[in-house]
Amino acid sequence: MDKVEMLYELLENSAGLFPENTAVCYLDNSISYRQLNSSSNQIKETLQSIEVKEGTRVAICAPKSIEFVSSIFGILKSGAAYVPVDYSSPVERNQFIIQNCEVVAIIITKELYEHFKNEFTFVSDLGNDLVIAKNNNSSLKKSPEDLAYVLYTSGSTGVPKGVMCSNSAALEFINWSSVTFNPTNKDHFSSHAPFHFDLSIFDLYVSIKHGAKLVLIKEEVGKQPLLLAQLIAEQKISIWYSTPSILNMLSEYGKMEKYDFGNLRLILFAGELFPIIKFNALRKKTPSAVYYNLYGPTETNVCTYYRLPENQETAIPIGKVCEHYQSLIVKEELLISGTGVMLGYWSLPQKESFWNDNSGKQWYKTGDIVDVEVNGNYVFKGRRDRMVKRNGYRIELDEIETALDKHADISKSAVIGYADKDQQMTISAFVLIKKEDEKSVIKMKEYCMNNLPSYMIPNDFIFVEDLPYTSSHKVDYQKLKQLV
Repeated sequence: MDKVEMLYELLENSAGLFPENTAVCYLDNSISYRQLNSSSNQIKETLQSIEVKEGTRVAICAPKSIEFVSSIFGILKSGAAYVPVDYSSPVERNQFIIQNCEVVAIIITKELYEHFKNEFTFVSDLGNDLVIAKNNNSSLKKSPEDLAYVLYTSGSTGVPKGVMCSNSAALEFINWSSVTFNPTNKDHFSSHAPFHFDLSIFDLYVSIKHGAKLVLIKEEVGKQPLLLAQLIAEQKISIWYSTPSILNMLSEYGKMEKYDFGNLRLILFAGELFPIIKFNALRKKTPSAVYYNLYGPTETNVCTYYRLPENQETAIPIGKVCEHYQSLIVKEELLISGTGVMLGYWSLPQKESFWNDNSGKQWYKTGDIVDVEVNGNYVFKGRRDRMVKRNGYRIELDEIETALDKHADISKSAVIGYADKDQQMTISAFVLIKKEDEKSVIKMKEYCMNNLPSYMIPNDFIFVEDLPYTSSHKVDYQKLKQLV
């Protein structure tokens, strides 16, 4: 296989080697590698005609589809970086991301385009309800060299922040995955994670690199265990990657005993803890599969991994550092160094995220507290900050507070996250309401639905007369945790 320096070359190589192999399928539709390469070239040409080029960015705001995949590669071929945006998030949040990243164009559903007509001019119809539109602003910031994509995550400042990843960093991860998991052109990969979630990098590019089939899973199907179990069996999925929450849902409610999962040879999970009892319950239903726990923040993608032995009886560790990285523990915090680390955050200072050792080597500070087992495996113990993970999504509790504090009838809010008895992340919001008749959980949920992504909406709202404070007059979150 030819040496690859850019992500789009993965598609071009496979289109040459396996032109008639199915590249992507979605519902009843599919596209071959030859067709996918051709359609991405057409999108590239359209984008380049509106001055999309190296150093620019293009946002994609739409549900998962074959056209979405074509758009990703079309953007990369144009020289630009892509910015996947969660189409189901509140419009204001998406407007912030698109404006913050200063995209030169958007690929977006016709319905959502209505919210951007003042800033973007329609260029062409892409099909399947998608359009391409050009930014009316001609003076936009240039991207860092080699930027491939920007993934926006929850931010501690109250607004999302964009993690910048280069082609070379992504390829480090893809090449490591190829060596570690040995995929072939006969494999069928699941695509459960949305494209704005870092798990999708494995699904998309590792499958394309090897000429395999990528099975896009419709969001509604991905949340219904009975339909999901049926899809895995019917599509003969051989390599699966998702959060433990999805696997646990599948195990408990998917009636897996009704189906043949004989093709499922590799199951990867990441993004959150997988309670050992729930893991072992799943394993009994897929005994032939090999399991890996993959760990890493968006800033590094996967940086440690752990292959589970046949009999895992203790809590699952996050494992040892991936071969393309180096690791270090400073004051119990895990630090990572290597060419796979992000370029930085879009339009944000980088200093607090990195530490330089005495030799000048730069290390990314994960914020995760870890222990080291006798055999050298890392074990996750907690966080230095107030970031939590729910269903694999990184959530800065401060962003939820910022949204709540904008409510006209809320004088102050405080949000905590904690693991329940099943080790699932629960988020509780303590709220001081100005008007008695506004003390409604339903109204709070409705407000959050319009101002936060669904995965960030608190599980419960607790109305209080006052909040506990520390001696320095900061909210005492530890005392709040004692109240739930």
